[in-house]
Amino acid sequence: MNSVKRPAVDAGVWGLLRLAMPLILASSGHAIRMLSDRIMLAHYSQDAIAAAMPAGLTCFTLMAFFIGTAGYVNTFVAQYTGAERPARVGLAVWQGLYLSLLGGILIALAGWAGPAIFAWMGHAASVQVEQVAYFKVLCWGSAPALMLSTLLTFWSGRGHTRTVMAIELTGAAANVVLNWFLIFGHGGCPRLGVVGAALATVISSLISLLIAAVLFLRPRERERFGTRPARTFDAELMRRLLRFGLPNGVQFMLDLAAFNLFIALLGRVGVVELEAANMAFSLNAVTFIPLFGLGVSVSILVGQGVGAGHLDQARRAVRSAVILALVYSAAMGALFLLATDWTLAPFARPNDPAQGAVMATAARAMRFIAAYLVFDALYIIYSHAIKGAGDTRFAMIMGLALSWGTLVLPCFVAVHLGCSVWTLWRLLVVHVMLAGVVFGLRYRAGHWSRMRVVEDGVVPGEPPGSGTALALDRG
Repeated sequence: MNSVKRPAVDAGVWGLLRLAMPLILASSGHAIRMLSDRIMLAHYSQDAIAAAMPAGLTCFTLMAFFIGTAGYVNTFVAQYTGAERPARVGLAVWQGLYLSLLGGILIALAGWAGPAIFAWMGHAASVQVEQVAYFKVLCWGSAPALMLSTLLTFWSGRGHTRTVMAIELTGAAANVVLNWFLIFGHGGCPRLGVVGAALATVISSLISLLIAAVLFLRPRERERFGTRPARTFDAELMRRLLRFGLPNGVQFMLDLAAFNLFIALLGRVGVVELEAANMAFSLNAVTFIPLFGLGVSVSILVGQGVGAGHLDQARRAVRSAVILALVYSAAMGALFLLATDWTLAPFARPNDPAQGAVMATAARAMRFIAAYLVFDALYIIYSHAIKGAGDTRFAMIMGLALSWGTLVLPCFVAVHLGCSVWTLWRLLVVHVMLAGVVFGLRYRAGHWSRMRVVEDGVVPGEPPGSGTALALDRG
């Protein structure tokens, strides 16, 4: 480790908020994309809204492995920044880009498996048609989204979060506009329904990727962070990324796979239950995704603190994040309980009396979501904290045990025994509560404080001056 420590940054509540707000807004941009998809598709048809979440989540589950693995570059960037070694930052991002491109190719091929996947889920035939169409387009266009996710770590890992916010919100705005044209056929465009929603997602991701690539390759970034090295592939750095990133990718994928199976089991009960779940979880995302942005901010400050040898900075960042997360999740839970009809109103289809049963089911589901929001917040903060230091193997093993041992398997048994749909929702609440407690205990055990993902010292070919003070970018 460098002999001269980089000065600690402000990791208190207000300091964390200054770093986190752009990431929270950027994450909210993703929530806006999903929510606009769901709301517009709800007005398009019942089959479209019922199909969107299972199909979109299935594609995202495939992407999650590569997002979690390649996106772990965020921790490398944070720790290189903390260790005052900027010349390694650009090269680390390139390793993630190679993994993202490979992922885009493999997921595009997986798009052809759509009919088999959704036939197994066993939803209504008319819903399956929409699911397959939505899934194929998202898979075929997954490469831009994967590469964008990796490229944004160049700024987020250094704390330059305003750039991430600007790029993500630009993409979100493009997605909403394209949805309006392509789902409903406005402005002379064809009326494409779920296919239009998928195309809007792919095109908006490509727009954001192009903006990010231009900024990444600017001369000043090339000079300071080595974003255009003579050799963009580094075998040793790739090996380290795979060592720490693979467990992170596996955990992320298995978590989403478990949740996707939960949605699939709800869909086997009936279309009403599936549409209601789509509505409820779309609103849940409005809470989850900003908390995810806060979690990424914690991961950045923990990574920078570990890299710089400031563990007190890391611990203070986690304390601050827990306070913010608990206040926010409690407020959102109260909103979901006290203003349920108001929160569900955007999904209502005028002159469709048959939707009454769906709205009643969704309203009851919102009460279960409100019950676990606080524990979900704790899980997000503590899991990001330990992974920001490198504790990804524990996260993978425990994530597998929790997702499949306390959610998927019990839900399969419940369905086999003919239990009601509300038994599945109760199992979900118990699962989230356990996850929050387990990861909180792991953080408090302190194993993360003895970990580090980047190599010590200066590697051959790294220019002189590495290890000199590098101020934290705030954008």
